[in-house]
Amino acid sequence: MGRVSGAAAASVEVTPPSAWRRAGRWTLSLAVLAALGWLFRSHLDAPALVRALAGADYRLVLLCAAGHMVILHPLKAWRFALLLAPSRRIGVRTLYDYDLAGCAANNVLPARGGQALRVLLVRRHGVPVTAGVGAVLLEEILNTCALVLLSLPLPFVLQLPGRTRAVLALVASGAFLGLGLALWLAITGDARRGLLGRLAEGVALLRDRRAAALAFAQTLVVWALDAAQIVLLMVALGLPATWTGATLVLLFVNLANAVPVTPGQLGLFEAGAAAAAVAVGVSPERGLALGVLYHMMQVIPETAWGGLVLARASLGRSPRTGGAS
Repeated sequence: MGRVSGAAAASVEVTPPSAWRRAGRWTLSLAVLAALGWLFRSHLDAPALVRALAGADYRLVLLCAAGHMVILHPLKAWRFALLLAPSRRIGVRTLYDYDLAGCAANNVLPARGGQALRVLLVRRHGVPVTAGVGAVLLEEILNTCALVLLSLPLPFVLQLPGRTRAVLALVASGAFLGLGLALWLAITGDARRGLLGRLAEGVALLRDRRAAALAFAQTLVVWALDAAQIVLLMVALGLPATWTGATLVLLFVNLANAVPVTPGQLGLFEAGAAAAAVAVGVSPERGLALGVLYHMMQVIPETAWGGLVLARASLGRSPRTGGAS
C-alpha cells in the first residue's frame, strides 16, 4: 500500500492567501457566527436546549461517532482510491489518513481548505494536481446526486414549502447536469489538450461502467449510513425517529453547508438541522440539540485524528493511524 512519508507531506508548499483575503474570510466568518448567535439567543429557549442536551442518551451518540470513524470514513477513502485509480493507485489506509487530515483543516479553517490539502497530499504519490482536482469534483458530484436520490421521496411524504421543493429541484438539476458534463469530459478527454484534458484524468473512472457503478453504490451507502446516524441521534434525544425526518435533516444541513463560511460550518450546520426538525414538527430547541450532537460527533473525532496525522507529518514521521486496508 502506498504511503507518503511525513517529511514528504510536510514538504508540500502552498502559496498562502494574502493577509487581506485571510482577514476578509475571518471577518465574514465572525460576522456570520455573531448573527447566528443573536438569532439563536433571541428566538430559542436556552433552558429547553440545555434540558434536551442533558437528557440525551450519549451511549448512542458515542456509537454514532465510532461508526462515523470506522465505517463511513473508510468507505469514503475506498471510494477516493477508486476515483484516483486511473491516475495512480494509493492505499485506502493512506487515503483514510488524508481524508481525516482534510476534515481537520475544514473544521478549524473557513473556506473548506481541506479539499485543497487532500489534492496536495495525493500529489506526493504522483497524482497531477488537475487530476486530483477532477477526482475531488467528481466525488462532490456523486455526493450531490446520491443525496438528491435519497431526497426524492420527501416532497411526496412531507408537506414541504414551495421554496424547499424548488431548491431540491434546482439541486437535482445541477447535480445531474454536473454528472453529465463529467461523463462527457471523461469520454472526450483523450482528444483534448490543456486544462480540460488534464482534468479529464480525474474523472476517467466514468469510462469504466463497472467501476463507476461501484463508486456510485459506495456513495449511496455512505449517505444512507449518514441518515441512519441521524435516526439514532433522534432516538438519543427522544425525538420521533423516522427515515424521512432524518433524510430531511441531511438535506437541510448540506444545503446550509453549500457555501463554506465558518470553520466546520459551525452555526450553519446546526441551523440547517434545526430548520429541518421544525419542518417535521419538532421544537426549535430540540432540533438545535440534534444539530449540535450530529455536528460534534463528527467534528471532535475527525479533528483529533486528522490533527494527529498533520502533527506527525510536521515532525517528519509517518502517521500511524487506523482505517480500512
